[in-house]
Amino acid sequence: MSSFASLSVCRSCSLCSSSSESSSFSSKKKKNTMRISPTGKERYRREFKEEDEEDIDGQFALIRFKQWLKSLHIETMSTSEFVFTRKMGIGGIVLEDKEERDVIFRIPLGERRRTSEIGATVAGRNSTETTLPTAMRWDVFLRADCEQLGFSSKVGEIFVKEQFASKLRGVLIEDDDEESDFNDDEDGANASSSFPLDSTRTSMLAMALMYQDLKARSTRRAEELRGENGDEKEESSRDDYSPHWQAYVDLLPTNVDSLLLWSTEELAFLQNSRIGERAKRRKKLVAEEFQVLFSNASLREEFERLMMPQTKQTQTQTRQRKRLTPFRFETLREWFEWAYATVLARAFTLPEIENGALLLCPGLDIFNSARDAAKCEVRLSPHDDISLHATVGGYRAGTQAFHDYADKSSGGALLEFGFIYDDDERLNFPLFMDDDDEKEKAKESTTFIYEGATEIEISATAVLRDFLTHPRVLEKCKQLDVLAPSSTTERPVLRKFLLSNVTETPWDSSAETKILHPSFQCVSKDLLDIVQTIERECITTTKTPTTTTTASSLLRRIYKREFARYSATSIAEDLTALRRIHTLLDGTENAAEERHVDKNRKQRRQKRVVIALKLRLSEKILLRACLNDAAFAEEEMD
Repeated sequence: MSSFASLSVCRSCSLCSSSSESSSFSSKKKKNTMRISPTGKERYRREFKEEDEEDIDGQFALIRFKQWLKSLHIETMSTSEFVFTRKMGIGGIVLEDKEERDVIFRIPLGERRRTSEIGATVAGRNSTETTLPTAMRWDVFLRADCEQLGFSSKVGEIFVKEQFASKLRGVLIEDDDEESDFNDDEDGANASSSFPLDSTRTSMLAMALMYQDLKARSTRRAEELRGENGDEKEESSRDDYSPHWQAYVDLLPTNVDSLLLWSTEELAFLQNSRIGERAKRRKKLVAEEFQVLFSNASLREEFERLMMPQTKQTQTQTRQRKRLTPFRFETLREWFEWAYATVLARAFTLPEIENGALLLCPGLDIFNSARDAAKCEVRLSPHDDISLHATVGGYRAGTQAFHDYADKSSGGALLEFGFIYDDDERLNFPLFMDDDDEKEKAKESTTFIYEGATEIEISATAVLRDFLTHPRVLEKCKQLDVLAPSSTTERPVLRKFLLSNVTETPWDSSAETKILHPSFQCVSKDLLDIVQTIERECITTTKTPTTTTTASSLLRRIYKREFARYSATSIAEDLTALRRIHTLLDGTENAAEERHVDKNRKQRRQKRVVIALKLRLSEKILLRACLNDAAFAEEEMD
């Protein structure tokens, strides 16, 4: 195992085209998962102007960003390049052949001291130049030189005085709570796959990103308004430094499709998918963090002043001038939600540094993720550099380089990045009908599914409750460490378990490995151990002593209960709805031009509905396959 194995993309549970590819810097990357996406030219036109035609031009933003990196002496800018790709927005390519372990891109984590003979005050002696940091840390507000980075020193003083770090939520383990809409009051407080979310550092880094973005746009608007007039000069001097990360934030897409930014109506299309439930709790968390921060009048004032016209003259000029750089959002709440979602999707965690650091790494997060491409590896060097290295096979000059930052499952990728893996060709729909009349037909065929990208967290406590107090079963649960923190000896509660058909070879798109017995092959090995222990130790249930209890029957009951979460619609009904929306979208792509903003909002909502339908379909099909397989196994034993 690599010594950098603990280095990971920050994600709580853990975007993409129909070939499972994702662009880090493309607001259209999630739409590429749909095979009805606009043409490449239309994609570029909307990339940075989907909501407002007057937004920052993407081509100029990319040029300024590359110039900014060069000004910070990023040496690898000579061996790699950032370009607009045809299908994936902005991506990174290599300019020369790279072998395994070669560095493709690297940035320093802190300030970089450079030695130069230019400007030396004494002949023969070198001078030392210190460049500002490239990476943005979560605690940047607390730096002594925060003003030089473009922050208000008052903001840092407020953070220290109010001790926001102690008031925010801290590190959370995200999972279903005990008062879910489906009445899962017996569910565990944690899932076996849960990933800790440091909401305190995420919130503080989101505030830093938000401030840089607000100031970058307000500074540019002030310059545009000032024009040839000199009477505004005293206004521009109230902040001595321009935002250090302006070139970076200008490049970030406004339209982010992670579930955090979905509306309540859009989330409803996920039905009772646990990913949807997690998204709702995350939205609630972000609302609480916003309230903690911006209920402070002084802090709110520091941010609001960047959004307000500075003089009456600027208000008049705003109406008279033809175009100004627009603000991304109208309210601080919308801006904070966008910044929080952006940090979740882009930030890196570095456990090796100061008890774990959370930071944004401009340039490193431009390299796209692709499920079926050779991957790069992110490493932390002894010199406090974070770098992207080629792995087995390397890269040829002129090819796009990828690193694997996205979750392997559609649910995790949707939660964090706003895309799903399009597994239509792997879903064998006819085998998994809801209609009982189709049961005999299903029996005639081998019940199998293909390896894919679906993971579901399932609850087993309610079904297994009567057996968990058995001494040997309880001992097995302790041995496997699957008891939830709320569990007691008298009332054991299990964590949730994964049901997954995620492939182990995602880079091999031609591999269609059949899972012949999904009820046993897709379920967590821990849950399988528990039900097999129950089968051995508890031959009969306490309530129905004449009924034998087999592992298959227990699994079938668990799957059936989980499948009931989606009872609002059947698989057939979802397939019909999906076909209708595809037809509707095909028509709107060629429809007569309507108001640009309204048209794009409508299309984005429709495509989110398509994503939601596909996700819940894949979850239903996996559950139905497991349910059918377990039922067949029971019948064979009888």
